Amino acid sequence: MRSARRRTDLVVFLAVLVTGVVLVLSGIQPEAVSTVAIGLSTLYAAWQRQEGPPRREEARPPAPPAPAEGGSAPGRASE
Repeated sequence: MRSARRRTDLVVFLAVLVTGVVLVLSGIQPEAVSTVAIGLSTLYAAWQRQEGPPRREEARPPAPPAPAEGGSAPGRASE
């Protein structure tokens, strides 16, 4: 699955690159081409995040500290 995703990334990158070169060579202003490329890359990034399970676990709140041995509360001196 990982190599399929990398292959898709490469195809998308090359498609955007070739499209940009063709547009610049056909007389479109480079500023307009960069705007389109940024928009396409943003859409692709959003689409990729929604595909399948998340890549890493969501951040969980830290677990409460384990009780100290001897039964004393943290921060209190034993008598």
